[in-house]
Amino acid sequence: MSSKKITVFLVDGLPKGAREIKIDQWSGKALCIPRNRLNVILQNEENLKDNACVYFLIGESIDGGLIRVYVGEADGFEQRIKQHESKKDWWKDVVVLTSQDGSFTKTGAKYLESVIVERLETAGKCILENGNHPRLPNVPREDISGLEYYYDNIALIMPLMGFDIFVQKEDHSVGYSSQVLYCTGKGVTARGILLNDGKLKVMKDSEAVLLDTESFKNHFYKDLKEKLLKMGRIKKEKDKLIFTDDYVFDSPSAAAAIVLARSASGPIEWKRKDGKTLRNILETE
Repeated sequence: MSSKKITVFLVDGLPKGAREIKIDQWSGKALCIPRNRLNVILQNEENLKDNACVYFLIGESIDGGLIRVYVGEADGFEQRIKQHESKKDWWKDVVVLTSQDGSFTKTGAKYLESVIVERLETAGKCILENGNHPRLPNVPREDISGLEYYYDNIALIMPLMGFDIFVQKEDHSVGYSSQVLYCTGKGVTARGILLNDGKLKVMKDSEAVLLDTESFKNHFYKDLKEKLLKMGRIKKEKDKLIFTDDYVFDSPSAAAAIVLARSASGPIEWKRKDGKTLRNILETE
């Protein structure tokens, strides 16, 4: 992955206050705005009144698990967000992305809205509040590469603002791609790959323990396990669970806990085929 210069401007001087994010050589920009600061920020952002944009409403999960996200697009963000303020009370932050030079079009916003919803559904790292899947508009073939570049920057920016809901492209993140790691226990085996950002990707068809230990029933990751079952990312097959697709966990320990259905130390539980633990690999290699 090539290096990028990203500028984060703290509008309120606070790390969790309103923030403006720009990437060098990119015409787009992102604004992350807490709900209670929305009216003040809008007064100073003239280009949000009429310009095309794509936006995220973000709130905590009802039960403290995966965050809740609604994805939308608009020609005039100020008018649209006022509708959401009166009809949706669950969101705490909004992230809006538009262009600095007015080059972002309504069709481009609709394209991004559609692909973002589709890819967030595939990633399974948030609860999507969109009732319907937005239709993909007809976009000239020559415009798609530019819109995909815009999407890549959105996926890069969102974790910087604390919303890690996208799966980065593999060539952006894989560090130990040649070293498949294994997590085993109670008759199951899961395969995973450590990523450069410290996350761990559990690979499709990996196995996980079906029955939870007594202590895991109140464990922090129990809710995540239930969400993965509900979304179909893992499914019951005879006396175990099977991953239906690759899934990226925020840490090796989170992945090990889901695989083993108990508290687990990821650096110890994940091992190379020769028995060397992830901890040993990181310390010595």
